[in-house]
Amino acid sequence: MILDDLDLTQCELVYSTRTARIYKSNAYAIKCLPQDFNIPPHNAKFELSILHKVGSRCRHVLPLLESKTLEDDLLLLFAFEEMNLYEFMQSQYKKDRRMNNPYYDLLNPTNETAASPPVKRYTNQLDVNRHCLPFFQQLVKGIAFLHDNKIIHRDIKPQNIVLTAGTTTDSPRLYIIDFGISYDMESKPQTSMEPMDGKITDISTGIYKAPEVLFGVRCYDGGVDVWSLLMIVSQWFQRETDRMGHVPAMINDGSDEMNLDGSDFRLICSIFDKLGIPSLEKWDAVAKHGSVDAFVGMFGADGDGNYILDQGKDVQINAIERNMPRLNEIVDVKVKETFVNCILGMVSFSPSERWDCHRILQELEKP
Repeated sequence: MILDDLDLTQCELVYSTRTARIYKSNAYAIKCLPQDFNIPPHNAKFELSILHKVGSRCRHVLPLLESKTLEDDLLLLFAFEEMNLYEFMQSQYKKDRRMNNPYYDLLNPTNETAASPPVKRYTNQLDVNRHCLPFFQQLVKGIAFLHDNKIIHRDIKPQNIVLTAGTTTDSPRLYIIDFGISYDMESKPQTSMEPMDGKITDISTGIYKAPEVLFGVRCYDGGVDVWSLLMIVSQWFQRETDRMGHVPAMINDGSDEMNLDGSDFRLICSIFDKLGIPSLEKWDAVAKHGSVDAFVGMFGADGDGNYILDQGKDVQINAIERNMPRLNEIVDVKVKETFVNCILGMVSFSPSERWDCHRILQELEKP
């Protein structure tokens, strides 16, 4: 047993939060969870139970190698991967060399005064033709496995996806990690504490929160993970950012260097700005199970006429290409069409109409 011979005081502390500490020891990562400090939906016992249930049966979920109770802490041992998906995406943004070219400034004059500082631009140089389809396939398969086993991850984001080093011809392999707030629909202890029709809505992170959760729908399902995946996909297809280290998506929650947390209200407004406001009639989850008064009070019951799925197919495609401009850089016409179809299937505000992972896989596996 590796954990029996491990001294945490000799391990490197990678990072620490209120609910967990992550250490590194050679080729291993050790997650240290205080068992007497559970902040719902965080629960160390539930996390361990889910990890045992998942086991090593899915090649896109990082398996638990060992576990051990040490005084008041629960230790979880995993293989250590050097980089997560967010860090990988950050590494693909390069400073726009044109900003250092005085001839470019002469040819492209702006209204800035001489006293105005130059706006720095960082361009997304992710190889969309090499990486995006393999990344998407792996994540859909990993999330499908979880959903088939009645597990909702509830915090799908690039920081919770680690990757191996790729080769010159193959993309890296992706692994889903961190089941700290995941929900097992087959766990009696968890469902008794958090009923399936009364789940906690304080889940997910920032821009990855599904719209139904933002309006208080507590009977949500695996569709929240599919929405989070949609936001990750949208990050791959953005062109640039003006903030070093920032990986933009098709929407934003107002977070910046001064306000790291953003706000749910800003996020809601951004979603509606990019995708339109549905009528209450079309948004059954909120109409039946959510904060109807809040939605109607802020945005009305009739929508704004711009909800993406109320438009014709050409308008829908144009909206997706506008929100994810690097889609047009995909060389293979069939691959681009597949992405557009999947995105339109995932973008529904209504969980009952949002594609599940198996429907996405059907689209990905079409000849």
